[in-house]
Amino acid sequence: MSADDQPPLEASQYIHAAPGSSVYAVLHGDIHVRGGRPVYQVAPFDPTPRPVPIKAARHQPSRLLAAENHVVPFHGRGGDLDVLGRWREEEGARSVALVHAGGGQGKTRLAARLAADSARRGWTVWAAHHRSDPIAEQVVAPGDPGRALLLLVDYADRWPADDLLMLLSNPLLHRPRQCRVLLVARSANLWWPALQNRLGKAGLDIGPTLELSSLATSHTDRQISYRVAHQAFAKALGLGDPPLPAVPADLDGKAYAVALTLHMAALVALDSFRLELTAPRDPVGLSRYLLDREHDFWQSLHDNGRASTEPRIMRRAVHTAVLTGPLPHAEAATALDRIGLSGGSASVVVDDHAVCYPPRDPAAGVVLEPLYPDRLAEDFLALSTPGHACAGYVPDPWAAGAAGRLLRPEQAPPPAAGGLNRFRWKGQPPPPEAVPYTRSALSVLTDTARRWPHVAERELWPLLRARPQLAVEGGGAVVAALTEIESVDLPALEAVEKCLPRHHDIDLAPGAAALGRVLTEHRLRLSDSPAERAELHEALGTRRVQAGLWKEAVASFRSAVSIRRNLPDGGPPSSRLRLAGALGDLGLAMYRTGRQQPAVELMTEGVRLFRELRHSGVTLPVHDFAMALSNLGMALMEMGRGPEAEPYTAEGLRLRRRTARSRRPEAEAELAASLDNYGLVLYQSGRHREALPYVRDAAERYTRLHRSHPGRFDEDVSIALKNLGMVLDATGDAPGALDAARRACAIAEELARRNPLAYRRLHAFNLHGLAIRLHHQDRFEEALSAALQAHGIRSALAQDGSAPHALHLAETAGFVDTVLATLDRPAEAVPYGREAVGLLRGLYEAEGRKYRAYFAGQLVALAQRLSQVDDPRAAWPLAAEAAGHLRAEVRAAPDSPLRSALLMCLVVWAGLSKDLALWSEALDQITEAVDVFADLPDGGEDADAWGQLLSATRAEILDALNGGAQDA
Repeated sequence: MSADDQPPLEASQYIHAAPGSSVYAVLHGDIHVRGGRPVYQVAPFDPTPRPVPIKAARHQPSRLLAAENHVVPFHGRGGDLDVLGRWREEEGARSVALVHAGGGQGKTRLAARLAADSARRGWTVWAAHHRSDPIAEQVVAPGDPGRALLLLVDYADRWPADDLLMLLSNPLLHRPRQCRVLLVARSANLWWPALQNRLGKAGLDIGPTLELSSLATSHTDRQISYRVAHQAFAKALGLGDPPLPAVPADLDGKAYAVALTLHMAALVALDSFRLELTAPRDPVGLSRYLLDREHDFWQSLHDNGRASTEPRIMRRAVHTAVLTGPLPHAEAATALDRIGLSGGSASVVVDDHAVCYPPRDPAAGVVLEPLYPDRLAEDFLALSTPGHACAGYVPDPWAAGAAGRLLRPEQAPPPAAGGLNRFRWKGQPPPPEAVPYTRSALSVLTDTARRWPHVAERELWPLLRARPQLAVEGGGAVVAALTEIESVDLPALEAVEKCLPRHHDIDLAPGAAALGRVLTEHRLRLSDSPAERAELHEALGTRRVQAGLWKEAVASFRSAVSIRRNLPDGGPPSSRLRLAGALGDLGLAMYRTGRQQPAVELMTEGVRLFRELRHSGVTLPVHDFAMALSNLGMALMEMGRGPEAEPYTAEGLRLRRRTARSRRPEAEAELAASLDNYGLVLYQSGRHREALPYVRDAAERYTRLHRSHPGRFDEDVSIALKNLGMVLDATGDAPGALDAARRACAIAEELARRNPLAYRRLHAFNLHGLAIRLHHQDRFEEALSAALQAHGIRSALAQDGSAPHALHLAETAGFVDTVLATLDRPAEAVPYGREAVGLLRGLYEAEGRKYRAYFAGQLVALAQRLSQVDDPRAAWPLAAEAAGHLRAEVRAAPDSPLRSALLMCLVVWAGLSKDLALWSEALDQITEAVDVFADLPDGGEDADAWGQLLSATRAEILDALNGGAQDA
């Protein structure tokens, strides 16, 4: 038998899981592990309804409200389903969308309907479970995703930002030809804007952001929804065709805008009819009724011997489960012990609770299934907690302080708030004192406190006043959510503020900015000191900068500048120093929002004020003055004003060499920044070898800081390595350049994954630089991949309409065009060339000569590409327009290096005229090209080749004319 006749090899893997163990295996993707457990798991989503037996429904009517049981037919959301359906079918490989609304509005039901529709159309449907959801503890091997994948992520706003972004970057999502990720959340505040841009390798486009409105807005719509639910519940309860009860009297009220409230009203009306009870009419009464029925069920189980736990203890176990969510059996028993459950063995209580509330997936090996739906569970928590005024539901004194007992540290508390060892860098296991369900418990407690003031006043705020670090351990989303509670407790928020890390934490930054806004507004109301008010605005501006909220930062810094400008006689020298610094801060924030010229004017004013104060004898803070000089220099350099930038960056470098003698890491980092900035200015002026020692020194210093202070200098070392790669490339060290670019890109990718709002711009810069380095090494496919990733990010950034983002997108679109042309794929290149031309045309028309040469170069490139796809008629006017611009540039600066660009343009234009048989025009163009070539110093680069090309082209045109060719 020959080798060709051998049967194909088949590989198999067998995994044996002992009872109580868990297995997670994926194909074509990554498994992210933390603390020995997967950070998340994906598993097949089963859209099949889970029928509730009539007997079970009569014992626990609330089970009929769970979305996964699909008791009430899907209705009233057809328009929303159509939006999601169109998104699913759109072109594009990968896309993410968000559905958000308050509890009880039907988010989960809508997602399940989309999943069922998608499965019928041949899509693979999976769901992602975070490690805090112990359904991710079973044996899971989702298999191959097929050609089209829909991934559902419920409670997305409760996922740590790190972990959610890790999921979205998993190569698993790149396997299908089409992948759609639907996030489901209660809110879209802060965390969603920070996620909306394409993230590194994730390659996800942004689909619709769908905020669900009321299921039924009119009285008639609400009547219809009520009757649909009534009919479905009647069947589920085995009631045949009972008389339709009157709709609630206040059906037009705000409470009935929530779909769940309508369903609860219909369910309670039927169940009370069956039991010949009086149905409550208000929303709280509906919850109270259903919770009473739960209590009746606990009692019946106890009475008939199916559960030994008495109802009083079961109520407390249910309370605990609402806070913790599902847990493995041992952890569940420990949680009950921690919260102070007395009256029986914790293990027995856990088992009895599982009788009352069976796990949704028995194979997952978890217990303490919480009460559903979430809104009813929150009402249970609130009604069990002393302090409400709802008659008919007696609170349990045990519930007072229950969350605090549950979340108490597992060991002695750490040092006082603010101590550096309190905090960890993301991606590491939680500190020993943080229980694993801290995030879940705080999320539930915060959501409950939004609707139940007594929970905020008696439970949440006292807990955070005593142990504010819990909010930080709960994550940035919890910190932000605290600011949205109506009865805000300022001392608690101030205590939380003191627990925020001293150093910038990119995951907490959005929440810290929200916290800073609330506290700043409060402090401004109390202060009549202009200096203090200015400082408050400056501090908030800094928080907003750290969160990537540049527009909001502009407002803060502008207020600070306005206050300081209006001080009598400018205020004391200390205040004028602060004004100089605030001008620089405002200028930098404005620059980042695209307002370059006014930004540079503000930064220049700040530097000038620093100089005036120094001249008058005021001792300047070297750090602030050097920062102002450096920022102004870099802004000028990026605007193409290198000669103006050099003295500022040189002076900033001299100042920082003095401060670096302190050996403080901050001083060392500032010196590295000035070295890098000065090197870049030299590089831009064409002095590449002079620039190299400065950028190399900067990269080495930042690398040492990066290693000795993990997490603090990630952004800085990424920028420095990117710049080093650029200069090494220009000085002929291509391998060294590529290595530096790869290292820079890896760090920037991680930063963007953790906080895309703040770092996506940096990531795009580094991807673009890496693409160039790869292209110079003839690694064209890799270059294309990096360039396309940069293009995706810059496309999202350019949506703000600012000139810098438009310019950056044009650069990357033009480079993608170049790489595709190198790969001999001109048809694919043309759309990117057109995009670059369109963007640069807008910049040229707005700002004139500043962009003219660049615009002309891209016109020539597009003309060449159109010629390559046999469309010379479309290419000809582009080449003509480019020639006009380049002639104007050369006239304005006769020694301009753009004469070489004009030569290239004329040759391309002449070739297009030949293709169109415009022989007279072709002769004029090639003759002009010969004249331009003759004026080049030493004939320019490749002089012999150019000379031969021009001679041959001119001879061909003359032969055509002499042969009788006619102009077309």
